[in-house]
Amino acid sequence: MVFDEICECSEWLHRLLNCCILEILDTERDVGMVQEAAYTREAENTNEALRDLPSGKLAYTLRNDYLFKAVLQKNRKALKGLLCALLGYEDTQIKDIELLNPIELGKSIEDKTCILDIKLVLNNELVLNIELQVNKLDGWSERSLVYLCRAFDHLKKGEAYMEFRDVMHIGILDFHLPGHTPLFYSEYKMQNTINHEVYSDKFVLRVLDLKVLEELEKTGGEVSVRALFPNLPEKTIVPANYQELFEWARVFKATTWEELKALATENQSIAETVVTIRELTEDDKIRMQCEAREKYEHDIASYIGMGRREGLEEGERIGREEGERIGQEQGIARLSGLISRLQQEGRSELIVQVAEDRELRQRLLGEYGL
Repeated sequence: MVFDEICECSEWLHRLLNCCILEILDTERDVGMVQEAAYTREAENTNEALRDLPSGKLAYTLRNDYLFKAVLQKNRKALKGLLCALLGYEDTQIKDIELLNPIELGKSIEDKTCILDIKLVLNNELVLNIELQVNKLDGWSERSLVYLCRAFDHLKKGEAYMEFRDVMHIGILDFHLPGHTPLFYSEYKMQNTINHEVYSDKFVLRVLDLKVLEELEKTGGEVSVRALFPNLPEKTIVPANYQELFEWARVFKATTWEELKALATENQSIAETVVTIRELTEDDKIRMQCEAREKYEHDIASYIGMGRREGLEEGERIGREEGERIGQEQGIARLSGLISRLQQEGRSELIVQVAEDRELRQRLLGEYGL
């Protein structure tokens, strides 16, 4: 009797468990279908917004650092797409993005010298800083190291060294990295100078050089991923993120709506970016901040140019005066040597002529090797 009751109870529990499992599976399927439907609707809305884009010249490009910051802060899909391209990640590898330095969009930035970079923690594993820099800075290499070191020094009191997260600084530059061979996308790590063994993967700096793309386009030659990555073996399949980097670089360099629309056609994260650019640049407050940053960047470029011109002029003046002084000193020394040799050889009668006759002077200086 007791055994039969136990069996009946076991069967009942088994049926209940199966029902629960089926209900969970149904719920997961329903959630998946709802999420898929939501993604489909969002994609359709984005595509519809793309069809409604204006034409002509952009008021502000993505090289405006305020717009760059605003777009990536507002649209996580755009940020995720750029991260996948820069890091070589699949979309599913990015689980969590914690933005560390958000701004209040549209609010005036009092300190015009502030750097509008993107600081974030990715998957609670990587501390990443993305900096956009348009104006050429001779000291960018040193500055990037300062930012990288600051990001690395994030341990709290009592935490072990093994708890250090990986850190990376990525510079998106519209100029060649001073003192380095121009490469479209490069990575720098600490390594042994003899056998090139990497010291640590936790401390990395990368540079995306937009100027390489610009110069390649100006040559009139083939503008392709392989042209941007000349070291890529010919028969090797081009990595997906290389193609995405190429497309994102063109987004940064684009100056018209037509260019952006063409780039958005095949890349959903770029499509999200383009739609967000349109949305933000139609906001008067955002436009004011973009204009303020553009004016600031133009002022900086003017000051740098003025300083270089003044430096060149001063250098030429100093060089000219120094050259005259050195020339005079060297001329006096050579003439003194010539006079001494003429006296030694009993040719003193030529001394007066040497002082007055330049051709004779040059001939005798050559004769004595002076």
